Amino acid sequence: MNSSLLTLTFARTQHCDQLTRTIYLTSRNNKQLTLNQDVSDFNAEISKATFTVADIQDIGYLIATTFTQATTLQLCIDDTVAGQFNHQDWIKWLSFGLALSTYRYHHSNSPMLAPIMADFTLLNATIDDKSAFENGRILAQSQLIARELINKPGNVIYPQSFVEAVEALAINNIELSYLDDAMMLEQGFGGLMSIAQGSDREARLLCLDYHPQNPQLTVALVGKGVTFDSGGISIKQPRYMSTMKVDMGGAAAVVGALNAIAQLQLPIRVIGLCGLVENMPSGTAIKPGDVVTMLNKTSVEIISTDAEGRMVLADVLHYAQQQYQPDYLVDIATLTGGTGIALGKAFASLMGNSDDLIAHAKAAGQACSEPLWPMPSGDMFSTALDSDFADLRHGSEEPDGSPCVAATFLSHFIEPNQKWIHIDSAAMSFMTHRQIYAKATTGYGTLLLTELCQQLILQDQLH
Repeated sequence: MNSSLLTLTFARTQHCDQLTRTIYLTSRNNKQLTLNQDVSDFNAEISKATFTVADIQDIGYLIATTFTQATTLQLCIDDTVAGQFNHQDWIKWLSFGLALSTYRYHHSNSPMLAPIMADFTLLNATIDDKSAFENGRILAQSQLIARELINKPGNVIYPQSFVEAVEALAINNIELSYLDDAMMLEQGFGGLMSIAQGSDREARLLCLDYHPQNPQLTVALVGKGVTFDSGGISIKQPRYMSTMKVDMGGAAAVVGALNAIAQLQLPIRVIGLCGLVENMPSGTAIKPGDVVTMLNKTSVEIISTDAEGRMVLADVLHYAQQQYQPDYLVDIATLTGGTGIALGKAFASLMGNSDDLIAHAKAAGQACSEPLWPMPSGDMFSTALDSDFADLRHGSEEPDGSPCVAATFLSHFIEPNQKWIHIDSAAMSFMTHRQIYAKATTGYGTLLLTELCQQLILQDQLH
């Protein structure tokens, strides 16, 4: 065995029989991650031409699910491959994949969340190695919280039960509060409540406030939480409507990220705001052509009631700025099908008004394998919002540039000096091409938002 190999040894904690499997990780010409058990010197070989963070995550998952009877998994990484990533990054993302290896969604009529991780330990570890391994498990648990919220159907998770499920998590160092229908109507949440009015379910605005002593800066994370999106009066086609329970993926990612941020004890204040509604057709539902007065007093003409998410986000974004004055404002939403048409499942789209914040978000996405691709907003996309009957239309009858038009609409609710980005993750809820997401939803955004906060901390320390 080559003495220059980086060797990492992981042990299952619940097995009695001693069985070790040794896996060699090396570079070969294949474009896809390949596991070959017909090799000498090792029990298996995993190879690929070039490795990514996503591959490391998938390798952890793959070795755990392939060698289910092994007590110990010893991964021997060729030194040329090992050098592609920081030592602690190897450990963190392998730990992440290992932890996810036993997750399967099992339906329950209860909204309560009980994500179960595989129980592995890292042997012969330094203090830094143990910290990296534990961080991987924290990220896995946090993503599973988001995935469980998204996987549950709309008759189990709706605005009120979403809040109850998160409250039951009792996340350490998080202050939880919420606004109900009456509070939001009184305060003038015209956009959010116009979408909620078609449903028998009450709306909620969930606030999760992580506020350590002497925080370096304040970040507000806003998540779209449409717990079921029928399209309203502009009703969707039947095909794929059953998947519209995932339209609260942004809110679920915010919850997952707050769980990770609190457990990692990051030295910044992070406020998570989840605008939670159902979008349903009924005699009380909002109609195309209606004019709504938003929380910031802008009047908005409704074009399609299936463009509901931006109405929710706009009010919550305004509330976040007025209530918390954050240094950075980030929203994430499964907002437009146009993002998926343009970028497939390779990237979520990224827009905003701060080049620095956009650059940090791109770097964060690359670092955790939840990648982003910048797209334009403003300028020519503003003409789609011109209205003869209100200050703005909330969209256009034409589908041209729909992600960019949506972001341009949201920009009207951002204060002039507020650093802000918008993440449209509509196509990223399902990624069956990934080993770790072969079934059910991904919880996309949990890792990204957590990593972005860590990037902003580093930037603040450098300056």
